[in-house]
Amino acid sequence: MSTMLPWYYWPCAPAQLSLAQGEVHIWCASLALPTARMAELATVLTPAEQEHAARFRSAQARQQFMVARAILRLILSRYLGLLPQQLRLRTNPWGKPELDPEPARLQPRLTFNLSHSEALALYAVTGGRAIGIDLEYLRPLPEAELEQLAARYFAPAEYRTLLSLADEEKLPAFFRCWTSKEAYVKARGQGLALPLDAFEVSLTPASPARLLASTEEPDAPQRWSLLAIEPAPAYTAALAVEGHIEHVAYFRWNDQEPSLFAT
Repeated sequence: MSTMLPWYYWPCAPAQLSLAQGEVHIWCASLALPTARMAELATVLTPAEQEHAARFRSAQARQQFMVARAILRLILSRYLGLLPQQLRLRTNPWGKPELDPEPARLQPRLTFNLSHSEALALYAVTGGRAIGIDLEYLRPLPEAELEQLAARYFAPAEYRTLLSLADEEKLPAFFRCWTSKEAYVKARGQGLALPLDAFEVSLTPASPARLLASTEEPDAPQRWSLLAIEPAPAYTAALAVEGHIEHVAYFRWNDQEPSLFAT
């Protein structure tokens, strides 16, 4: 089990940000902001992003998307030395967001991923490697529903391992497995084209997060790294990165830092 401090004890990022080879930066931010601040953040979004947000039926979902996307732009702008409005984001054919490689002057080459659940958002940034992150709120699940979901989406070995656990261990193990699988799928960037039961991850309390097996890519366990993250009580998350993780730095998004909107 992770013993990391909750995200509100993570340090703020230094003024000068850089990524060493094999390093990953993980940021956590609260999405529960005052209305006036939400309106300010929305000004960094493109018209297409604002139109996308408007399609959410729920006001809460709409606000969460806008705030999470605006903070993403602000975080990336710090690495690239550009205004958040200047960043060109696109999605790959399966819908994964990424930086547009044009203009070519964007240096360093960054890859990133984000996830949000309830009141929190997590962002993972690294240099030029496939990366994925997933965050989930540990909502209660009736045991029957938990087992039905695991039977449908988990690999057979994962399902058997989950059923073998004590009752009090099943819910956290379920979400530990779910976030690891989602992070890996997001890192691969293929969406639903990669079935969740096509690979196996660790999920027991004593086991570090790890990709154990893959039926569609047998050498994947040797090429990918997983990391379990506990950013706050009642939340669990996982990171997936292609290659070895040399170092991870954790940062708290400080909403009170000097404005980054100035030209």
